[in-house]
Amino acid sequence: MRCESISADVPSVSRPVIAPARWSVPWLVCRLATAYNALRRNVLPRNGANSPSSVSLELREIREFAKQPNDINEHLELIFTESLLIWPKLIVELGVRTGTSTFVFERVASVCGASIISADLEDCSSTSSHPRRHFFQGDDVQFAASFKDFCRQRGIVPSVDVLFIDTSHYYEHTLEEIQAWFPLLSPRAKVLFHDTNLRLIGRRRDGCVGLGWENARGVVRAIEKHLSITLDETRECTEYTTGWLVRHWPHCHGFTVLDRFPEASQLNART
Repeated sequence: MRCESISADVPSVSRPVIAPARWSVPWLVCRLATAYNALRRNVLPRNGANSPSSVSLELREIREFAKQPNDINEHLELIFTESLLIWPKLIVELGVRTGTSTFVFERVASVCGASIISADLEDCSSTSSHPRRHFFQGDDVQFAASFKDFCRQRGIVPSVDVLFIDTSHYYEHTLEEIQAWFPLLSPRAKVLFHDTNLRLIGRRRDGCVGLGWENARGVVRAIEKHLSITLDETRECTEYTTGWLVRHWPHCHGFTVLDRFPEASQLNART
């Protein structure tokens, strides 16, 4: 099986413009933050040595890849380990761009024998050559409606074990994604959200600052709405609501993990 690309009519949904206007206050702040990051990374020593030989090849590759700073690099190892914990058979990646998250999911798929289905508005088919990776170009909300047919045509059971959402970051669109994709989750599914603490200037674990854009709490607000909970995305926290364990990390634009619990009837059937 080879990596393939399936396209659809590109809808009106688009990514936000994240480059501020030249000489505006956000532009000046970004310039100063970029200079600060360059100074800190070039002058101060970096933490950590080479990974020990006992660490798996996949984890060593991810740690090496994560040394290149970007808007998600501090979460790449977390994505790998959280995905491995449930040994997925099907990973769905909503939002690809340059393929940073795809790099991690390729290694999860290689360890677990999983299939990957990626979706993006742009043609990101060339970001991966993994034999069990399939790509869909188009609106991911619309894609959810035909997802089962898409899977069955490729011999894949349409039950999503790991769902990764990193798309527009708008509240309305994220809520639509949740409503469209959550019914397709397996009983033991895990959902990964990036950019759940997105703002113009944010904290990073390496001591630098992350540059983003103010999205009015779009992603985390959609999670709160769907689960009927309240989260303080500026701090690390754990919450429980019926059917879900919610864990959140505020650094590097924020990352939130939802672990699905089996229904009470399923638990009773096991005992």
